[in-house]
Amino acid sequence: MERKCLVCGTPYLAQRPQAKYCGATCRQRARRGGLAGAPPAAVAAATAAVNTVESAGSSSGLIAAVTAELEAAGRLNTVAGQHALELANRIVNAPGMNTGVAALSKQLQAVLAEALRDAATSGAVDPVDELKARRDAKRRRTA
Repeated sequence: MERKCLVCGTPYLAQRPQAKYCGATCRQRARRGGLAGAPPAAVAAATAAVNTVESAGSSSGLIAAVTAELEAAGRLNTVAGQHALELANRIVNAPGMNTGVAALSKQLQAVLAEALRDAATSGAVDPVDELKARRDAKRRRTA
């Protein structure tokens, strides 16, 4: 019998009368998203929400905010800056509502702080302060 998958919506040939999903991937997605055993309307609504988030892609507010913050600090093209962007991308494109998003958010905060740590001081170094620091370091070595 031909049925429509409750997760992705593609038609498939069901081998059993209780089959709801086209394969193991959709069955696992439904289970992880808390959709297994849910009514078809709830599954369809949750799937539409996931597809909306995935289609948002790079136009997401989180990715735009991280990019703007890194660009303002001049740290977009650093390793830590690119790491922060990748984490933001993974948070936005996380499948369903899984617990990994919290860990990714925490990691994003740490990486973003690392990327922006010296941004305020490295861009606006006063030449006089730099000369004073060299002089003080020289005096400490000779003393």
